[in-house]
Amino acid sequence: MPPAATRTEPPRTTPSPRAAASQNAAGNEHIWIEPTERSALAAAGLDTVAQVMATDAGRCLRALRDRENWRLELLDSAGQARGAFLKKHHVRGLGNWLRAKLGLPLPATAGRTEAENNDRLQRAGIPAMRTIAFGERLLEGGLLESFVLTEELTGFTQLDHFLRKRFAELNTTKPVSNPDNANQVAALARLSLRVAAIAGRFHRAGFNHRDLYCCHFFIREDAAGDFEVRMIDLQRVQHRTRLRRRWIVKDLAQLHYSAPREWVSCSRQMAFFKQYLGVERLRPQDKRLLRSVLRKRWFMERKLGPCP
Repeated sequence: MPPAATRTEPPRTTPSPRAAASQNAAGNEHIWIEPTERSALAAAGLDTVAQVMATDAGRCLRALRDRENWRLELLDSAGQARGAFLKKHHVRGLGNWLRAKLGLPLPATAGRTEAENNDRLQRAGIPAMRTIAFGERLLEGGLLESFVLTEELTGFTQLDHFLRKRFAELNTTKPVSNPDNANQVAALARLSLRVAAIAGRFHRAGFNHRDLYCCHFFIREDAAGDFEVRMIDLQRVQHRTRLRRRWIVKDLAQLHYSAPREWVSCSRQMAFFKQYLGVERLRPQDKRLLRSVLRKRWFMERKLGPCP
């Protein structure tokens, strides 16, 4: 299991979402906005929790009983439209009703948690999404509302979709049959090692995702053939200093399970795992971890069937 790394946090000139939330934990309503985004949200009429929770000035991507996903457009300082993603959460329960009646502090909300996790990962040098704003409030009837607004990852595609599109012409059985195919093989190797390095850094920093499927890595390739990677959907991310092995195994098994089979050869799995661990040769403890990951992936496939 990768050892936990010591993290040094650079000084910040503006409060982080985590600091802002802790300073305002005693109230029943709070909003944090990135200072550079305040004018844009004010112009859009989105600078209070009530306004954000009520807005329908965008495209609803998904609506479930307790949450909604929206794509909005904000204007930058030059008046140019840019995309942003909004997650709204709304939970009602007896505990929240009692909190409202007794005037107790807000519990940890989904919106605040994801904003804090975005901030933590950025501080640890792990590429994630930039938080524009988050907010939370507890209404008298016991309805707990929260949201997180993040920048749109322009030009990025989720990993499994990216693999199927970018490497559709790859011939995995004859990787050096022609120069174009050899270039594809080399590009796939670069991408795999890039994702492995970020996953390794994520775990060594003490985090676990709990939903580390391919769809939660977003990829963009630049003109030079280098790959940018971002981690998303961080609401369930945890930071642990002990008893981490189970969660690391689960994360890696989820990633392996959700990767398209045609591009996950045994040799590529081994290269990925060595890069993830930062070793040139697997040690006995590394082999035990790898066997646990493969066993967990096998149980997932037996229970859920092949990943679509």
